[in-house]
Amino acid sequence: MRAFDFDLKSLQVFVIAAQTGSMTETARRLGLTQSSVSQTLSMLEKNLKVELLDRSVRPLGLTIAGRYFFDQSSHLLSQAEQTQKVFTQGAFEQLHLVRIAMVDSLATSLGKPLIEAVKKRTENWTLSTGRSHMHADALMSRQVDIIISDDALEDSDDLSRYPILSEPFVLVSPLNVDREHKGGDPVSDIHGLHQELDFVRYTHDSLIGTSIERYLRRLGIKPAMRLQLDNTFAVLSMVASGLGWTITTPLCLYQSGIPLAQVKCQPLPANYGFKRRLTLVTRRHELSDLAEQMARDSCEIMSECFLPELEKDLPWLVADIDIG
Repeated sequence: MRAFDFDLKSLQVFVIAAQTGSMTETARRLGLTQSSVSQTLSMLEKNLKVELLDRSVRPLGLTIAGRYFFDQSSHLLSQAEQTQKVFTQGAFEQLHLVRIAMVDSLATSLGKPLIEAVKKRTENWTLSTGRSHMHADALMSRQVDIIISDDALEDSDDLSRYPILSEPFVLVSPLNVDREHKGGDPVSDIHGLHQELDFVRYTHDSLIGTSIERYLRRLGIKPAMRLQLDNTFAVLSMVASGLGWTITTPLCLYQSGIPLAQVKCQPLPANYGFKRRLTLVTRRHELSDLAEQMARDSCEIMSECFLPELEKDLPWLVADIDIG
């Protein structure tokens, strides 16, 4: 990591000098000598390789670079002061900030009750969605604290993992395709759809899309690259309109908002064990019991909100859903 060309003390000297326009007054306020203030400012400019102060005027002025550096320095000092205040008060009964990232299907369908559970246990929080590989990178680089993802980061050490959901993939086709299982063989049904309609796929950079492509290759199916969309609503809208067929999961179906009466859902071959698994992952020993509690909350919310809807619309799928 690159070393900084300044520290908080030099920023403080610079900001007060800019505010007062006087090295003498800056020295008085900080309990320093005037020569120490002058030396600090000169060293700061030398390290940054730019003039910050206009010494040709009285009181001292700021150059264009100095104006920018003053704004940034003021912000950094304010953050440092707030941090110091928190530590001085020792206010650590609650987590101050928890940053969460999760897959779109979970955030859209169950995000509100999940956030309500988090708000009870933290002072502040953020929630983001996006691609699973982005979540993994963000967790490992400490940009987020908790992820709920279909990537459990099994190859990474020092992580705690809590299973949330295991759900089978399903075949989804338009209602106007009158195709039933031939001899009870779902594979024949997929090959038949492949011959008749385009495949509506998730984008190649999503983990769900990659998993589905791998599954189709095992079946010897190579759909043309015509329809590639980045969210389940768009995918299922294409299917409902009769443009093609797709493979997705029950939670994605639930999240999309597309009425299930507008599409036809069928099981995929069970012998492949083709499922999506969502896992809550966090760094070990950092969030007290928040991650474990959030995992329990997630499972309870899915049991109360997701499973009843699924049982009402697609009861044949419920036995293949594992929560927790």
